[in-house]
Amino acid sequence: MDADESYSLKIEAQEVIKEIKYAVKSVELSKILQSTEECVYFNMETKENHKYTVELTPKGFRLVGTQFDVLDQAEDENAKYYETIYALLDSISPEYRNTFSDTLIQKLQGLHSMQHGDGSEDT
Repeated sequence: MDADESYSLKIEAQEVIKEIKYAVKSVELSKILQSTEECVYFNMETKENHKYTVELTPKGFRLVGTQFDVLDQAEDENAKYYETIYALLDSISPEYRNTFSDTLIQKLQGLHSMQHGDGSEDT
């Protein structure tokens, strides 16, 4: 892996953090665990108050810790990798699913309103 790929992983992790902030209690890059060319760590707390350390590698996302900045599951060779952060969240957080659904409905309603005006006039 070259420096560009490493840089891309860190950028991807930062973008993921921005994208999921609305659906979790907290999420940020780990300030304790060192990111490398092959993996980036971030801490995430679900709306159910479960804390995790998440690893992002070219293989995908996986849970590696059951607290912030902890790698207590990192050596599990059977650990499941998720292609997207959304798939990972969907598997561990029912509140994520609810928040995602509610947000999607709000956005669709907003689009509908924009396409049909405010409903006071029909042309």
